[in-house]
Amino acid sequence: MNRTEGFTLIETLVTISVITIGIMGILALMSSVFSVNQKADTQGQAVQLAQREFDALKRTALSYIPATGTADSTVNYNGRDFIVRKRYCVTAAYCNADQRSVQLDILMGNTVMFTGETVLTELRAK
Repeated sequence: MNRTEGFTLIETLVTISVITIGIMGILALMSSVFSVNQKADTQGQAVQLAQREFDALKRTALSYIPATGTADSTVNYNGRDFIVRKRYCVTAAYCNADQRSVQLDILMGNTVMFTGETVLTELRAK
């Protein structure tokens, strides 16, 4: 019986193919994880931007906040361009001389990343 030591060409090719398929699967998984991470990061920045916009509205006197309408502005926040859409008096019950409802949408392109609504009131000292 003539026995040779080592691997044959077929065994080597099968091993390389199996390893290549495994590496391709890992790379596909990493790409998917990276995409999900990017989306989560963008949404987190949209929420931070919304908080900043809500805080700015709180510091604004009620007389300067429109009673109706929509205002869009483009804001670069941490290197990303977002569209900030403010809709005034979306809920009519909360729109009078002492209060305003404001809906805030943060968009990236045509994708809504955040939506929130608040009611702003003005405190008066007696």
